[in-house]
Amino acid sequence: MRPTLITSLLVCFFTFSTLAQTPRVTKVTTLGEPIQAGSGGMEVDKEGNIYMSNFGLYLNRAGGAEVYKMTPSGNVSVFAKGFNGASGNDIGPDGLFYQSNVSGRKISVVEADGSVKDFATDGFFSPVGLVKTKQALFVANCGNGTIAKVKADGSTAVFAQDPLLKCPNGLEMDDAGNLYAANFSSGDVVKIDPEGKVSVLATIPGNNNGHLVYRNNRFYVVGRGAHQIYTVDMDGKVELLAGTGKMGNDDGSANESTFRFPNDLAFSPDGSKLYINDVGAETQDGVLLGPVIIRVLHLEYK
Repeated sequence: MRPTLITSLLVCFFTFSTLAQTPRVTKVTTLGEPIQAGSGGMEVDKEGNIYMSNFGLYLNRAGGAEVYKMTPSGNVSVFAKGFNGASGNDIGPDGLFYQSNVSGRKISVVEADGSVKDFATDGFFSPVGLVKTKQALFVANCGNGTIAKVKADGSTAVFAQDPLLKCPNGLEMDDAGNLYAANFSSGDVVKIDPEGKVSVLATIPGNNNGHLVYRNNRFYVVGRGAHQIYTVDMDGKVELLAGTGKMGNDDGSANESTFRFPNDLAFSPDGSKLYINDVGAETQDGVLLGPVIIRVLHLEYK
């Protein structure tokens, strides 16, 4: 059923009202049942469906083959399969779903009919985070500390390479065309300008970042090693959004909730919810990545 005009106007009003405002978590809840997979990348489509990629159950054995789809009410199904260590992903301006294959060292695309095809196969070294624009695809190569650029003709080249890129994990782009990578092997969030120049924007506690997402002039960053979620403004100011820092899967307020090696995050279309994929097992070292539970940060803006 298509949304009514009133519903559409309410969504637009809520989205507009969040611009340049400070987010606050009103509560943290858990959505649906655990997914028997390892925490990879996350995306949300315009209908509010959540996509969670199966990295594989163990960090040192990336071989997950599926991407799961969860409805806003928590029902889970397999969206696509045939990957090799499904990690970072992105829904492009063309509406297609792009998926990195960490072990397969390639980027796949899911076509409209659900079939999986190779999109690019050269120049990747443990690829993780993706940003798809109309002109190109940018890929965070954790394996060799580079950002690759895939042009429209399919050719791949190194876009940025710097010692500051320490296993770049999550990848995002701001409104000015700057890229930002969250390092898995350090706490740094690194800025890459349109010329490929690299600098540090901010440092997140825990020395081990998951992914990040950009919305309304602010970054939301997973402190995987800190078991917390942070925000970073455009000047690099870091603020805690949710999580006590203790490992766990407790729901509650922002100051009561706990996370266990969370990895990626994605917004609902109207910005009122921030979804996190969290590890549901009682692992202590972060090697076991599943089962995955989807946590929901309910947000208000002031």
